[in-house]
Formats: sequence, structure tokens, C-alpha cells
Amino acid sequence: MKCLYLSVEKNPAVFELFRSLWRRHGIDGVRVDTMTEGIKKAMKIEQSTSNELCFIAIVSGDTNYLPQLKILSEETNAPILIATGSYCEIEHRDALNNGADYYGKYSDEPDDNIKFVLSVINSIENRDRKRKDPNKITISEDILIVDGYNKAFINDKVVLLTSAELKVFRYLTINRGFIVSHKQIYNQVKNHSPDESPPSSIYNIIKRLRRKLRDATRLEYIETVRDFGYRLK
Repeated sequence: MKCLYLSVEKNPAVFELFRSLWRRHGIDGVRVDTMTEGIKKAMKIEQSTSNELCFIAIVSGDTNYLPQLKILSEETNAPILIATGSYCEIEHRDALNNGADYYGKYSDEPDDNIKFVLSVINSIENRDRKRKDPNKITISEDILIVDGYNKAFINDKVVLLTSAELKVFRYLTINRGFIVSHKQIYNQVKNHSPDESPPSSIYNIIKRLRRKLRDATRLEYIETVRDFGYRLK
């Protein structure tokens, strides 16, 4: 079984440097740019029968990791380590409260970082990491949606949604690229309160959802198909 570590960072050159060092210890590396990619990749590795996820390293400052950190910690058994160039007490507290196993400033000496990470891993490898029931996760390229959270993530940008908006957005995401009818969308929200989901309000739900996505990303994600329904681009 191949042992891998997952690195969430945006600098390929730095990643390749550390990857070469980790290979000396029999551990290969995989790099991703965003937390959404990281969650998807971590789940894939842990579901694999040929790979083992040794640890996850997140470079603070490279990515806005905190909003999705709790999700990552719930979906993986691997230790999560946050490396930062400048220590912040508030960030340290928030990182640990949201599932990180370690938060600290990295050394200018790469070999020292390797030794320290190994010591952290060794100190927690015998600890039971009990998981909650797995969340239902929907991932489509740049979009991450998780049951139990009143928000979605698009390229690590947080979009706050109502329960009805979340149901509609998940349905559109699952069927991304395909046209879905007004009736199909209504069936996703019909069990919600009458003031939120009668057929006449589907337009309003889509309108609010479209505005929130646009505000977060500056992009138009939802396309109107006249006289039929909508499609997620």
C-alpha cells in the first residue's frame, strides 16, 4: 500500500521541494489548490485499497481553509496539520476548535519541518479518531455542498443559503449541465413550509440563489431555459 500525504497549497515549487524530502521517508505527496479539492481528494484516497493517507498539510495564507476545516476533519481519519509563516493566536484557536491536530509556524529549514511533522504524527497515531456519521457530500468541480450545513462552497468562497435554496442548488449541481424543469425543482422543496416552497415561489428561490452565487463569485451559474426550467452551467 502506497503512503501519501495531501498538501493544500498554491506553490508548486515549494510542494515539489518537500515532496522530494518526504519520499526519502517512504511517503509520496499530492497537491491541491483549494479546500474543496482537498476534501474530494482526501475522501478518494481513504476509499482506495491501494493508497493510505498519512497526513494532511494545509499552508495557512495560501488558502481560506477555516470555513471547510471542520468538514475535512469529519471526512478523514488522517491527522490535519496547519503550517503558517506568521503565528496568530486567534487562528490557532479556531484551527484546533474546527478539527486541526496541530497549528504552528514552519521552520526555514525544510528538514526540520519534516522531523517535526513526523514527531506530531507519531504522537497521535495511536489515538482513536472517532468519526461521526458520514455527511452526505455533493461535489462538482468547483462546488461543495454538505448536508447539515446552511452553506455551500464555490472555490472556497462561502455562500450562505436557506434550506430550500440548498436543496435546489444541490439538485442543480447533481444535474449540472442538464436542464431541470420547474416541476422537478418543486419536488425538491415541496416538504418545506408553504411560504417558502409553493410552485409559484420556485422563481423566487432561484432568484435569491442566483443573486447569492453571483455576489460570492461574480459569475452567472444558473441559466434560465425559457418555458421549461433551469440549468447549472
